[in-house]
Amino acid sequence: GNALPNNPSAAEQQVFKAIDLWAQNSGVAISAITPQWKHDGDDYMSFECRVDAAGDLGKLSRFLYSVERDPAALKLELVELGARDKEGQQLALGLQLSGLVLTPKRP
Repeated sequence: GNALPNNPSAAEQQVFKAIDLWAQNSGVAISAITPQWKHDGDDYMSFECRVDAAGDLGKLSRFLYSVERDPAALKLELVELGARDKEGQQLALGLQLSGLVLTPKRP
């Protein structure tokens, strides 16, 4: 019931708006978003999205919490975390998200 819309442009917009909202609410800085479509089967496809962000531990924690709590059917596939400074105060976050798009065949 929470699958992405069966329209590639609308599905992308929904995911991009969600990422923007999560970033605004948490205070992280998004440095890159890399979308990719995969046609997995005849009746569905998936929208994968790589998100690169930066911030301190608190901001990145709030960002991840927002991703997990979002009602959209997005799956968190991969999380990478690394330090951007010697003290480890500024962190880099890499996420791989995927969303399901149902494409039922019409009779």
